[in-house]
Amino acid sequence: MGGKGRDNERRQEDPGQGVELARSGIHGFSGARLRRYRQALDMTMADLADAAEVSEATVSAWETGRAAPTPPLLKRVADVLRITVPDLAPIQEGRMTLSDLRALAGLTQAEAARALGISATVLGRIEKGRKDYDKDRVASMAKLYGVKSSVVKAVWERDRATRQEYIRRL
Repeated sequence: MGGKGRDNERRQEDPGQGVELARSGIHGFSGARLRRYRQALDMTMADLADAAEVSEATVSAWETGRAAPTPPLLKRVADVLRITVPDLAPIQEGRMTLSDLRALAGLTQAEAARALGISATVLGRIEKGRKDYDKDRVASMAKLYGVKSSVVKAVWERDRATRQEYIRRL
């Protein structure tokens, strides 16, 4: 399913567990929630794996916390379970980042950048709070992520302020 360079192929070592985790796994993802939603539908891991087009071992790794799905995979799983991505990856409103909004929309950084007509590098700089607020870009991001412009604006400004505070402390 994946090729070299794709998000679901990139891995990093989790020093606390000694297992590999996808770098693009969604912040706030809960394997326990996934298990509860799957079981509520009387689905086996094999059923979910087949419906989501992943291996049963992958579903097991997600549910046990050894790995986290990429945004597109989590969106696919949520669709199979007839729930939303935030049901599986709840993030407190005041802690939401631009990358969280993108991930909750089921998009990788590369996919979102392409849809926004910008490079992944530029989107990365925006998500890291390294670009000033841009009203037109906010509107495009809000539409793409399926949220109100006011949400994107607030998160963008908070990410930018967080970055500025970090720079001041250096």
